[in-house]
Amino acid sequence: MPKPLFPVWQKRLTLVAALGLALTGMGQMPIFSRYYIADLPGLGWLGNYQITAALHLALGAALVFLLTSYAASWLAVGATRPRLTTAGKWRVALYAAIALTGVVRVMQNGSWAMVGPMQVRYLDWLHLGLAMGLLAFAMAAGRKAAVAGRK
Repeated sequence: MPKPLFPVWQKRLTLVAALGLALTGMGQMPIFSRYYIADLPGLGWLGNYQITAALHLALGAALVFLLTSYAASWLAVGATRPRLTTAGKWRVALYAAIALTGVVRVMQNGSWAMVGPMQVRYLDWLHLGLAMGLLAFAMAAGRKAAVAGRK
């Protein structure tokens, strides 16, 4: 039996990063303080924008690294690489779009402004909408295999 292309620990780390990004992404909006979730014992950090922003950036960097390593592993196999299933193609498209909008947003916050001030809100909405799309996809087809058998 051939060795799996993506190790289980890497998939689990991706899941942890994605869940952490969902939590800290919601922390960028003031919902944890507004709905008194940050008042619960041990959850006060969720109401602190600086903490959630720093964690979101760190987890985002980890996710981009993991996605890049998936792509590199898949491409490195060469002619024997497995084909992507429909679920795999959707997963690749959603993760790539979320990562791209996130990276553009980070660059927008720095000295490499790429979009105008009024378009930033659309970028944020697109990023949030794609994240919600990934959540809906994960609930509908998250356990389906991303790759079919090798050629």
